[in-house]
Amino acid sequence: MKKRNRFLTLFYMVLSCVLCSIAVNWVALPNGFVVTGLTGLSMTAASFVGINYALIFYGLTLLMLLCTFLTLGYKEVSNIIFLSVLYPLVLWVLNHVQVEIILQEKLIAVMLFGVIYGVGAGITYRLGYSYGGTDTLAKILKKKVFRAVELKNIMLTLEGTIMVVMLSAFSLDVVAYAFVGQIIYINCMNYMVFNLGPKLYEVEIICDHPAEIERFIIDEIHKSATIDQVIGGYSKEPKTQLDCVCNSREYVQLREFMRDQGFDCFIKVYPLTHVFGHNKDFHRLDDENLE
Repeated sequence: MKKRNRFLTLFYMVLSCVLCSIAVNWVALPNGFVVTGLTGLSMTAASFVGINYALIFYGLTLLMLLCTFLTLGYKEVSNIIFLSVLYPLVLWVLNHVQVEIILQEKLIAVMLFGVIYGVGAGITYRLGYSYGGTDTLAKILKKKVFRAVELKNIMLTLEGTIMVVMLSAFSLDVVAYAFVGQIIYINCMNYMVFNLGPKLYEVEIICDHPAEIERFIIDEIHKSATIDQVIGGYSKEPKTQLDCVCNSREYVQLREFMRDQGFDCFIKVYPLTHVFGHNKDFHRLDDENLE
């Protein structure tokens, strides 16, 4: 099971890199606009030095990797190291594949770019990894320089500064389209991260067979449970309450188990918006770059 999970994680990370690279090389560039972030900074540098932007981007990501290790430590590096190596490579390879998705309306092309790039980036963030771009640079600046400033404000300032720098190489129209693409891709990415996953529910169970239900929760649906001792308001007797967070499919399994076993239970079910934790269905608490 663990090998399968590692394989799926690797597959999704490669898919993420391919989608983002397609958005940049096959949609953005053929339609005459660029992108923001470190990629846009690389494109700006490439227009002056004549080196392929993907190679410049590779250098910037490796520099970012080193700075991250020196300032934020190994834990943060472990979240970006694989994509810091893979994504620039995929970006460079697809830059040499002659495929162009050209649309008559540039605004539609920008929207297509935003959707493809947002889906690709969202896959990565759902897995708990990062490309090590301006989000990582913002974390470094917050820790070492602007400790009192909110991370999102640092990120906005970085993106704005990069777009101003891009004006030295590209027209205002080109940069404006890049800005619109940025807005669309961020919204698509946030939807992928926070809304596309399984619906989660908090299930509170008061019953006379807590040990059997707890065993089912842990062994069968692979979630955990919080156990509390409560007092029944009517009977005034001590009772055991189980509190579990699970997705909709797991909730149905749990409900059917209790029904088939004939347990006499009092159950409350609450739909949840976001849950942060280490389970594959939960978000990570350090996803501070996303709202």
